[in-house]
Amino acid sequence: MKNFDRLGIGLRIGVLALASVAVWAGRPGPAAGSETEVLVVPFVVNEARDLRRVEAQVLVYNPDGSREPVGLRALRVVAEGELIHEQVLEGELPGDPRFGHLNALVERLPQEVTELVRERRYFAAADAREFEGREIVRRQREIAAGIEQLQDEFAGGRPEPFARVSFPLPLDQLFFADSQAGTRVAVTFELEFETADANIRTVAATEYVTRLAPFLTPPTRLGAGIGVTVHAGDLHVHTCHGEALGACAPSTSCLAETPQLTGSFTIAELRSQFEALGCDWFTATDHSYCINDEAEYQSIAAECAASTDASFVCMPDTEVSGDEVGPQEGSDAADILCLFTTQANHMGAHGLTSRVHGGEDGLLGFCNGFTGDVLNPFTENVAAVHAMGGYSIANHPPAGMFGWNSVEALVGLEQQGLHGIEVWNGNASAGQGGSIAFWVDRLLEGHLLYAYAGSDTHDEAHAFGANHAVLVGVDLTPEHLKAALMAGRVYLSDGHAALIEVDIGGLTLPMGTVQTLPQGVPPAPLSIRVGYDFGGDTSTITIFKGRVGDAGETILCQSGPLSGSGFFECGDTLETAVGSWYRAYSESSGGYVQTNPIFFRPGGEDPLRYCTAKPNSLGCVPAIAYAGEPSATAPIPFEVTASGVLNQQFGIFFYGFSPTLTPFQDGTLCVAAPIERTPIQHSGGNGAPSDCSGAYGLDFNAWIQSGADPALTVGTTVYGQYWSRDPQSTSTTGLTDALQFTLGP
Repeated sequence: MKNFDRLGIGLRIGVLALASVAVWAGRPGPAAGSETEVLVVPFVVNEARDLRRVEAQVLVYNPDGSREPVGLRALRVVAEGELIHEQVLEGELPGDPRFGHLNALVERLPQEVTELVRERRYFAAADAREFEGREIVRRQREIAAGIEQLQDEFAGGRPEPFARVSFPLPLDQLFFADSQAGTRVAVTFELEFETADANIRTVAATEYVTRLAPFLTPPTRLGAGIGVTVHAGDLHVHTCHGEALGACAPSTSCLAETPQLTGSFTIAELRSQFEALGCDWFTATDHSYCINDEAEYQSIAAECAASTDASFVCMPDTEVSGDEVGPQEGSDAADILCLFTTQANHMGAHGLTSRVHGGEDGLLGFCNGFTGDVLNPFTENVAAVHAMGGYSIANHPPAGMFGWNSVEALVGLEQQGLHGIEVWNGNASAGQGGSIAFWVDRLLEGHLLYAYAGSDTHDEAHAFGANHAVLVGVDLTPEHLKAALMAGRVYLSDGHAALIEVDIGGLTLPMGTVQTLPQGVPPAPLSIRVGYDFGGDTSTITIFKGRVGDAGETILCQSGPLSGSGFFECGDTLETAVGSWYRAYSESSGGYVQTNPIFFRPGGEDPLRYCTAKPNSLGCVPAIAYAGEPSATAPIPFEVTASGVLNQQFGIFFYGFSPTLTPFQDGTLCVAAPIERTPIQHSGGNGAPSDCSGAYGLDFNAWIQSGADPALTVGTTVYGQYWSRDPQSTSTTGLTDALQFTLGP
């Protein structure tokens, strides 16, 4: 039976097929904090865009340890008075008040500690005050000790007083097809059980499900004729592999994850929930201290692969705990909890192919020094992720628990550091404060960092400020999605749509572009354009401009009230002496949108990579590189290479003596005329089928010394780029970024 192994008392579940829809009248369940009444806690999606069948769960708990076990008989799901699902239950549930006491303590911890998304309390009294200050730490230790005791007793054969019952929830039976956004339906979950004295009783709990408007898609002038699609998803999702009690196989219960006692789901179950929210993908990011070894990570990867197809992607990633590095700005509750043996943060490690170590699953296993040196410096974790071809995100940076206090060591793409900042955690947020301000401060310091969002759910999927990844001319696959996320082609939104583009000299730069400017590029007029779709709502758009070293961003322009779909544009002049960026923000009663920036970065080094590569037909971004020193006379080589190109294709390296940024064959021509061509090369790489294993290489010093081009003399600055065949692209060609270098003696 589905989820049989996760039912705490080995319940045998049978689904009762309903020949007709019946009417069922239930009664309300017990008040929160009851110590004797059987409790039902639902875990269901509370919002829906796509009316489909989703996987749901109720936790059934018997707190009364003074009586004989109760016998479970049936679970009924009732919506607006109509019975929409019934499930026969068989088995006994013993009582134990301690599990409920621990959950009551968890419900009184701050939300940023527990990551619980439900607003209602089921275990603690509604008027019980939330824990504050050092009491948070004391209560967490009490919870951890209590879980450890229960875990030992359950392992020793003591029956569990709770069971997780999974069932399908048909959302299409909650709403009419034409139900308007905002329609709210009450759903009641009724448990029928039998007491030891043969009395049949019923308890119930009610949750509400709200119909959401579909995600909107912004207009764009990018990729005309080759297709642009937008895919919403979540970069921060915890699964049943990270539960403190009752983790799903092959994982063992993770005692270090003390607040997570209820409401966990498998990857396949989460897929159905995210699809109901209108999402096409998510990343499974269980805590590193809950993933014990490589085999456990690979089992999660296999589950993700089984839930991935042409319409949905799951990526097996990890939330990694690491030591802070360098000077600290303040401290947080995790430092106190670990008795200051640790100053740790949490990092989203994405694009992984293997496990990244970070802690242990035992009591306080995220603390360095308690059980040994179990955490690596976060800088080492970033390097490990880079080595796999992945990318790293600073999760909930200003949080009160596992925040980022080592601000000085937080560097971005400019130093092969972090890829971005999680600016929305849990829900979309208005304005430019909090994590948005933290991110912008890092940009003003000169760091290249993108903005991302994550629900950080440890229970069911819920609506939040999703990442909307923009794919140009390619299908939804894990590889294409990863490439878009790494390139910053992402806007954050809880409903509305907006993306930013910049036109310069006839060239359109997409959101996320890091445009490195070579020497000799003069100031030029720019057009900054935001494509938006607000549906029937009215909103405004603000375009921010930032400059490295300034005290803050400036508002370049702001629209009046806008509705429907269209473009908002304003102009500016390209900054060539200092790093700069443009980004957009929209806020209304209908939701919020934050775009990623478009960066302009003057290049001071030589050799210098500049310009923008054209993604190939497989979604790979070819890259130019070099090794050695350019010289007009020295016998040593200066290799100019290209990687990430298609295998078994011809290509050439071409060069000139001044730069340009000009549209060319659906990409960017980075070298101004007149242009010189070097001999044709073959990319090699793997045999069929096509992949990105191809590469090119040219010893440019040997080319100089061959005498093929007399203009290549000492002191000459050269601008070069690779062109290659790409039969499946619209233009049938590919382009790398470019390289500027000056010839030495």
